[in-house]
Amino acid sequence: MLRKTHLVVGMLCLIVFALQGQYMDQVHNHLVGMDDGPRMLYRSSHNYLLLVAVLNVVLGVYLSDDAPVLRPGIQAVVSAVLLLSPVGLVAGFFLEPAMSDFARPYTRPVLYALFGTGVVLSLLAITGFRRG
Repeated sequence: MLRKTHLVVGMLCLIVFALQGQYMDQVHNHLVGMDDGPRMLYRSSHNYLLLVAVLNVVLGVYLSDDAPVLRPGIQAVVSAVLLLSPVGLVAGFFLEPAMSDFARPYTRPVLYALFGTGVVLSLLAITGFRRG
């Protein structure tokens, strides 16, 4: 079930990624003539969503219950972060470029959570908490 959920979320993210591209093209003239700051925020948020989409699709294709490397609880946390991260990234795409101080209140926590769970927690689980 988790595998199918990752695949569906990943595919939906790829669709949203394409729609974001159309939004930048149609609404903002493909960001031509836009100030560098907002332009960078649009593009980076757009690319982060692609990253999360690919990660979810990969998990949807390769996640296996037969030989779990991570403890089930840790795997659940990592999966939850990956499945919920598109919400913050899409919010960041639409809201952060308009902020005057270029703060990333939506994107930054998502990226920290992805790093913390996807990298740090997974490495600790693999190296320090091996089964058996």
